[in-house]
Amino acid sequence: MNDLNPIVHIIKPGDTLYNLANQYGTTVQELINTNLALDPYNLRVGQKIYIYPNNYCISRAQVELLKTMNLVWEQHIMWTRMLLISIAENLKDLEATQARLLENPKDIANVFRKYYGNDVANTIQRLLTEHLVIGKDLIVALKNKNQRLATELNAKWYRNVDEMAEAFSSINPFYPKEEIRKMLYDHLKLTTEEVNARLRQDYRADIQAYDNVQREILKMSQFFVDGIVRQFYYLFY
Repeated sequence: MNDLNPIVHIIKPGDTLYNLANQYGTTVQELINTNLALDPYNLRVGQKIYIYPNNYCISRAQVELLKTMNLVWEQHIMWTRMLLISIAENLKDLEATQARLLENPKDIANVFRKYYGNDVANTIQRLLTEHLVIGKDLIVALKNKNQRLATELNAKWYRNVDEMAEAFSSINPFYPKEEIRKMLYDHLKLTTEEVNARLRQDYRADIQAYDNVQREILKMSQFFVDGIVRQFYYLFY
């Protein structure tokens, strides 16, 4: 059997094994072999079946989605870093930098909007905006050595991430909530290390921390793309 994770297809009215085999680049016999409990003469609407496409490869559409997803998430961490530097160094570009950073949630939400519609995209945009605003307030609190406020904001930051994990996991069966939560928690941890290094003026550690954030965000971007491609396989192949 194929070592790749299967596509999960939910049977719709009019589906037949023959049509599904053609759609996903496999065979009727392979569908039967993969789904041992399946009655090929009695497909039930709403039933889940697992499909391993024989021609599973990277399509041009998948490459384009990954390029777009990588871009918006790298902009997310880049403009967060620019904001951190502006706050830490008392730069005059703080207001303009924050305004540009707050455009990013909409950019990310728009990538998902094509697949999940306006309500889901607007929720993603709202949660990411909250994420950035809390992060900015936390940087300021840490800079001002206001530990009480920093502790409150840090807890709020993690609650926001919990909401984000819930939102993402609700839209795609390939977005397990605990896996998303772990990725987002890792993102907060690495970003906090970057913030602390910059504020104590340990610039080598600061740069290393940013490199770690970048590697982590690209893994997360790939995760989101993989989930979309597996859920909407017919749009990519």
